[in-house]
Amino acid sequence: MAIWGMAGALMAALTLGLWRVVYPYSYMKPIQLDRFDDDKYCLIDVRDYILSHRTPYEKAKNIPLSYLGRQTKENEVCDKEIIVLAEDRKAARLAVKILMKQRKQPIYYMTVS
Repeated sequence: MAIWGMAGALMAALTLGLWRVVYPYSYMKPIQLDRFDDDKYCLIDVRDYILSHRTPYEKAKNIPLSYLGRQTKENEVCDKEIIVLAEDRKAARLAVKILMKQRKQPIYYMTVS
């Protein structure tokens, strides 16, 4: 009987661990915009300062991923729908995970290479 208890605990731990990985993906939605609408969206560039300076994106607020957690603790990043501009999907997932602590709504992302 103790074996089944350990197996159940192991399955619960694995499920919880998997949920932490999958959960941000359920709130991430890819988006491609031809034209950016200031009234509806807030564009947050989570690339580092050098990359965002070399290839700037018009009307994007640059908050590097390493500073994003601190920024969200100090004040609200945006009051509109958020689009995260990141180097790749992994960086976008980390940014969404940080932003989800502040708000529970879908966050869009765009990757720029």
